[in-house]
Amino acid sequence: MTQNFAPTATLGRNPGFEYLMGIYWMKEAQVSLPSEKTRYYLPAKALSRACLAIDSYVNVAGSKVDPHWDTLDEEFTPIQERLTRIYKNLNWPLDLNQGIWKDVLLLFSLREELGRFELTSIYGMPEADVPEIFKEIERKYPIRLLHAIAEEAIQLLLNVSD
Repeated sequence: MTQNFAPTATLGRNPGFEYLMGIYWMKEAQVSLPSEKTRYYLPAKALSRACLAIDSYVNVAGSKVDPHWDTLDEEFTPIQERLTRIYKNLNWPLDLNQGIWKDVLLLFSLREELGRFELTSIYGMPEADVPEIFKEIERKYPIRLLHAIAEEAIQLLLNVSD
């Protein structure tokens, strides 16, 4: 079951919602269309989409709780710095070493590693040639887990920014 993360009229269209729906589609596709060609591709693509969705909602939450958020270069400011800024503006404690935020930072770290590869190049690649990072993601981060992590992080961001 997917929660309702649709953007409200006051937020405008949040691209993070589209990324989240893409993960939902990939989760369904992986179950209904299992294929050796997509075995490593879909989880890596879902990981990337999860990070994009979370990133988008971090920026929405930040702009709602920080009156100076617009001075931040969102594209180049690391996720941990933006999360810290949000929680600091709320005067709430933040522990990035446990819970959902630890999971989120790990996903962002893996996405950074994926950046060294052309994602579409692994589509249909013989297993022996698939880089280890893709195998690790497929083993440790099934799409349903990536979807759950993204949803939990986004729900928390929506809660803190209300």
